[in-house]
Amino acid sequence: MTPEEQLIQQYFDAFNRHDLDGVVACFHEEAVLVGPNGKRLVGLAEVRRSYETEFALFPDAHCDLRVCTGNDGCGVAESFFSGTHGRRGRIEAIGAEVMEIVDGKIKEIRDHHQPAPAKAA
Repeated sequence: MTPEEQLIQQYFDAFNRHDLDGVVACFHEEAVLVGPNGKRLVGLAEVRRSYETEFALFPDAHCDLRVCTGNDGCGVAESFFSGTHGRRGRIEAIGAEVMEIVDGKIKEIRDHHQPAPAKAA
């Protein structure tokens, strides 16, 4: 595994444990999160607040890491997200997170998750 792939695995492991400090530790001090809708969150305080909110809204949130590759300061992870939202019920999404990695930390994540297709009966 490359250092980038190890960082991505560390990030997903912390997310799946709902380890807020572990997730935030994966991020660069100048972190940026870009959501599928283009909304940008800038800085470690915003990153922390975003994951804290996600863990509260989805107490069973889990991301199954399906593909992970990274090298030369770039990384891509495809994952399947699942979680139960108190008002909206079960949510499933699939997509990629494209990452910029600087000094061994995630500087930017561009999230491209979309609702997962309904399973055939």
